[in-house]
Amino acid sequence: MCRWWREEDVPDIVTPTERERRERLVAWQRRRYFIVIVPCLLLVLFGFFVPAPTSLRILALVVAGFLLPVAVIVGNSRWR
Repeated sequence: MCRWWREEDVPDIVTPTERERRERLVAWQRRRYFIVIVPCLLLVLFGFFVPAPTSLRILALVVAGFLLPVAVIVGNSRWR
């Protein structure tokens, strides 16, 4: 059989299954959640364990308090 194209010229198109698509979405949501929650946890650790002025420690805890719901919202959103 004579082909007018070479085998390596044909693109390899792979359509992900529904399960693969869902796994990618969950991994993407986890990544975004951790991007926001890690600074929140660091601010809480700073607020409780670093010997800094009290006003700075309270400010760190207030910012961490606002970041926690933001992390949940960002982690559960499904838009791309």
